[in-house]
Amino acid sequence: MRAQMAEHPAVDSVNPEQDRLRALEIAAKHLALGGSLHDVLDRVIVGAADAVPALRHDLAIQLPNGLTHSRSRGDREVAAEALTRTGRHAHGHDRDKDFGGNVLAAPVASGTHSYGTLIAIAPQDAHFSSDDHIMLAAYAHHAAAGIEMTILLAESREQRETAEMLLEAARSLSEQYTVDDVAQSMSEAALVLSGANRSGVALWDSGTAQLRFHGATGWRGALAQKLSDFVLTTQESPELSDMLICPAPLLIDGRGSDWAQSMLDHFELKALLAIPILTNEDFRGLVIAHWDGNPPRSLDHAAVQRLSGLAGLASVALHNAQLMEEARWKALRDPLTGLANRTLFEEELQRALGKASGAGHSVGVLLCDINRFKRFNESLGHGAGDEVLRQVATRLGRCVDGGDIVARINGDQFAVLALCPDAVDRAAMIIAEIRQSFAEPLRIGSEMLFADVAIGVATSTGPSIEEAGAFGKPAQRMMELADLDLHRSKATITGHINPDQADTERLRLETDLRGAAGRGELRVHYQPQIDLANGSIVGVEALVRWEHPELGMISPASFIPIAEESGLIREVGTHVLQEATRTGASWHKAGLPVEMAVNVSVAQLSAPDFLSQVKEALHQTGFPAASLTIEITESQVVTDHAVLRTVLRELRELGAGLSIDDFGTGFSSLTQLQRMPVTEVKIDRAFTTEQTSSAVSPFLAGIVGLGHGLSLRVIAEGVETEAQLAAVRAAGCDRAQGYLLGRPGDAATILRHLKQTA
Repeated sequence: MRAQMAEHPAVDSVNPEQDRLRALEIAAKHLALGGSLHDVLDRVIVGAADAVPALRHDLAIQLPNGLTHSRSRGDREVAAEALTRTGRHAHGHDRDKDFGGNVLAAPVASGTHSYGTLIAIAPQDAHFSSDDHIMLAAYAHHAAAGIEMTILLAESREQRETAEMLLEAARSLSEQYTVDDVAQSMSEAALVLSGANRSGVALWDSGTAQLRFHGATGWRGALAQKLSDFVLTTQESPELSDMLICPAPLLIDGRGSDWAQSMLDHFELKALLAIPILTNEDFRGLVIAHWDGNPPRSLDHAAVQRLSGLAGLASVALHNAQLMEEARWKALRDPLTGLANRTLFEEELQRALGKASGAGHSVGVLLCDINRFKRFNESLGHGAGDEVLRQVATRLGRCVDGGDIVARINGDQFAVLALCPDAVDRAAMIIAEIRQSFAEPLRIGSEMLFADVAIGVATSTGPSIEEAGAFGKPAQRMMELADLDLHRSKATITGHINPDQADTERLRLETDLRGAAGRGELRVHYQPQIDLANGSIVGVEALVRWEHPELGMISPASFIPIAEESGLIREVGTHVLQEATRTGASWHKAGLPVEMAVNVSVAQLSAPDFLSQVKEALHQTGFPAASLTIEITESQVVTDHAVLRTVLRELRELGAGLSIDDFGTGFSSLTQLQRMPVTEVKIDRAFTTEQTSSAVSPFLAGIVGLGHGLSLRVIAEGVETEAQLAAVRAAGCDRAQGYLLGRPGDAATILRHLKQTA
């Protein structure tokens, strides 16, 4: 071998070639010592000097992930001069046959990958030999093997660390049972896996087409609030739009859209890495790592791999959590209305009672029953009944605050839970809201129905639960108190003064009412109706009375509701209709052609044979249909007119008149009145009794004007004073009835009066 460069130090050996081979072996062994990539590269550049001595050595490599590294050793100025002179460059691969130059390059390449170049530079007056080229090439090959081994070991360690981290994340996720808890656990894991400054998990709501954060880690103060309020749509972000079309890892570092830059500025970030969460290829959301300093310049393979693994775990965890939430929701929610069910309500009530005792607050419970709900179902069908329940649930929800709870606890019964400093006042406010809310009709399909509720109240500061005789847990006992108050409210409305005896009295009245007509206990009385133009009696209203053999005379307000709910109303109504038409027919034969008004309930009108009963009564008695007026209350017309419209139209075709009783107390509209084939309205006595002088009140005048505007006859009820009589006459009423004009009496009494005034 020819002499080496003159500048090489003398080698004290009889065989320099063996010495160089030994140096190459030692340098190669050093490369296999392990350590970090930086350590290996440092050893490569040092070992190059042992393999091929020179004034300067340069190493430039590029890793598979795109990152570049360089190392230098020796005189920089000499190297620059030599490179300029020879035109060689650090990244070229010098394989020229002319080895007389002073720049020598060897590729750093393994059997599978080319990493870069190793260069040796000699002074101007020295040249490398072919042996130098062989030695540098051999060393560069060893260097490539060392780099590749280091990379593989690093990847192996990284994969092991990633697997351990993901296993820990999986354990944590398996302990979360709600979507929000899963998202928060994911964000905590993302911070560790990515090495970022902050992290978050945003979930996609396909229903609203919005992306919202459900979990965040590392966010503080105002920035945390910004993130909590952040909502993103595809219209705002082209990046999100692209993600929905083709989900893939995305690095946003200000080089993207205007939205991306403004978003980074808004959250004081330098960059973020977003990894899509997919379930069966459907986009569910993003795992996001955020950097507020030293951002990555490209998609880091390790961070992407780790966060992608987390996103895969998240997909399963989110799906499982969603299934569990749905199962819990179904178990604790009413499927028809979406409200809490009785189980959840009592759980919340028990929890509220515990909190209230320590916070000095009180708890209020309201139980609400829909009045006449059975009638809705029977008249309009169960589908309409379900819709009534849904709309009632919605209205009750509007009557409470965000901290209150509304539940459907069974059938047509709802409950409201209020936690506040003064439950008594709060309950009164809620009741007022409920009353006002139900003043407006419900729209059921094309129909407008009016519903109201009976309400029972119990408060934690109210009467002693023990005194009330309630049993069970505090929540159950409080529910029982509210239920007792609900029954008390209903009993008062139906005329039962003592709620404790309501069920007993009701059972007796229902039992005794059966067959009362056949036993002659039902009496029909008649109250005169006066023509206000001439003062003559032109008609009467038939009123049923029950003369109980032991209890005496029972008010219709007490037994008519029982008759309606028990089905006995048909028996009672048939008796009144037959007796009234028989009496009216006898008066007509006596030359007294007065009209007869008969009150009929919706239960009677809804019966399939009602019309035939009317026809039969008219036929048997000979009473003219034109002299018969069927009276139904305004609330019945509004509530049930969809079912009644056909039978009412047939009654009109028969010749009978149709009167709306208690007009002004319901909520019928002009449209509804126009659609109903009515001929008469009767002003409720509440408006008449308000007349303390002969001056006409605006309400009375308005009702009369409305009736006449619809070409209806107007009758005033409850006239008891001369001032009231003068007022209804001045208002333009056509007829009137009341104690001043004639008290109800039996047929014989009214007949004598008719003859006297004829």
